Amino acid sequence: MNRELLKDSYEVFVKAVLAGVMICFGCIVFMMCEMKIKGATLFSFGLLTIVCRELWLYTGKIGYLRQVGFRRIVLTILGNLAGSLLLGSAVGVTRYGEKLRGVAEPLVEAKMADSLWSIFILSIACGVMMYLAVDSYRRSKSWLFVILPVVIFIMSGFEHSIANMGYFTIASAWSAKAFGYILLMAIGNGVGSAIMNVTTYKLNPPQ
Repeated sequence: MNRELLKDSYEVFVKAVLAGVMICFGCIVFMMCEMKIKGATLFSFGLLTIVCRELWLYTGKIGYLRQVGFRRIVLTILGNLAGSLLLGSAVGVTRYGEKLRGVAEPLVEAKMADSLWSIFILSIACGVMMYLAVDSYRRSKSWLFVILPVVIFIMSGFEHSIANMGYFTIASAWSAKAFGYILLMAIGNGVGSAIMNVTTYKLNPPQ
């Protein structure tokens, strides 16, 4: 592996770790809010930071797989997982750890009790929302197009693979089944993003 490739891999991974941390911040503030709509709106801070700072989030990059490349996608999801584990584990030892765990556990239990088809469909829907958030921001630079899709996917109960890494970590609910569900969510997010990428660029290519 040449030096440029190593440098690129390092930068992508570090930016992916930071993106995982930002999404986990979103998970934390969402669970700390009693009003769901308020929490969903504040959650968007994570994605706003990611798009403004050009960090690497799997659900924001998978729709551009052909441009980004498989190697970077793998590094991105691994970095996102590392970031989620880092902040999710750290917050667990704070004075808010028990409260957050108490909120995260029923969220995770509901996901783990769901059928595979339900998880997959809800993940596709989340992929659509995430692609629209990122691509619309790239075209317009409007923060509103980032905030609204995030609020929609949270209020609708769609499955975001990286956010769920945060919830699973805070709930201390990792298992072989949990990893399987996260993988299914990641695939569903990718399918939703890919559908939007193909249709968007054929019907409405960027100017």
